[in-house]
Amino acid sequence: MPAQPTPAPLTPQDTAPQGSTARPPRRRALRALRLDPSASALLFLFTVPLALGIALTAGASLREAFGTAFAVGVAAGLTGGSAVVRATAYGVLRRAGNALPAADRRPLRLRRGAARPGATVHTRSDCRPWTPWRHHHCVRQQSAAGPDEAPDAPAQLLGGVIAFQRETAPLVREELARLAREGQRPGQLFLTCADSRLVTSMITSSGPGDLFTVRNVGNLMPPPGSGTGCDSVAAAVEYAVEVLKVGSITVCGHSGCGAMQALLEMAASPAGHGLAPADQTPLSRWLRHGRPSLARMQRIGHLGRGEVALAERPVADDAERLALVNVMQQLDHLMAHACVARRVAEGALQLQGMYFHVGEAQAYVLDRRSRTFTAVRPGVLHAA
Repeated sequence: MPAQPTPAPLTPQDTAPQGSTARPPRRRALRALRLDPSASALLFLFTVPLALGIALTAGASLREAFGTAFAVGVAAGLTGGSAVVRATAYGVLRRAGNALPAADRRPLRLRRGAARPGATVHTRSDCRPWTPWRHHHCVRQQSAAGPDEAPDAPAQLLGGVIAFQRETAPLVREELARLAREGQRPGQLFLTCADSRLVTSMITSSGPGDLFTVRNVGNLMPPPGSGTGCDSVAAAVEYAVEVLKVGSITVCGHSGCGAMQALLEMAASPAGHGLAPADQTPLSRWLRHGRPSLARMQRIGHLGRGEVALAERPVADDAERLALVNVMQQLDHLMAHACVARRVAEGALQLQGMYFHVGEAQAYVLDRRSRTFTAVRPGVLHAA
């Protein structure tokens, strides 16, 4: 695996509550309020005609319309020009109003001209700019003159919690309070892999109370009779189906799955297959539930042909083909459970398969009739 960039350890200044007067030692704090005359003028020139047109359309007199438009333009120019709009270390533009969030109180070290020798320079490639909730996870390149430092994972996690409490909790507190009073009523069970790159709420645009989520290595659904050590997934499915009365179950596989790669390696080197369960590792024992998927794939011919396919391109390799076949196999395992089969027969439950390609940021849904995974596109209906 390629070396991962080392996250910057959080300091008391990074985690200080908003309004704190703490400053990083020997660093000039970025001023939170700057007036930009050019930005103010542009906002004024833009908003005055717009406000004038709206006022006249609403039936105001010409004098009233001019007065309103002028006031709106002045207000927009002052607030827009005084707001902090800066290129952060995350490679995005952030408007922070009259105060910088605590996690953003790191000095901007990029200046005109060359950087100081040994200085830490943030660039777009250093960080992950794709979501506002990742501001606290900006990673820094190591100084050329400084020693290597191990990532401070607990502090990084705490920084994320602090960012949640500061920025997200106020937005979701009312909805979470409602869910706490009324209880959860998710409409769907989502069974997927434990891979950190699969953020279920992100790829499904869901929020609190929407998905009942089950995650494990390889998005596996052990069939009935697999042993008491595998009851966790079956118990979650039973609870979702019988108690929560979900209307659908989705099995979602993904590209680059380590479990699928491990199954392929086991097939290439079957020496460990004859070991007694007590002599196997927990991971090896768990992956035995993926062997039916491997056997099913081995019955398929060339890549992209036969039992499973992608509608828009050939299947890339055996690992991707196994991930696709595994989704279908786990749907069959689900149907082997009595509670699932009964609800499906009653028309109260639907099963669907999904595949997420991490590198493409693209979801594919399974058409079970044609055994084809089709890319999800805006405005296009997909058969289950």
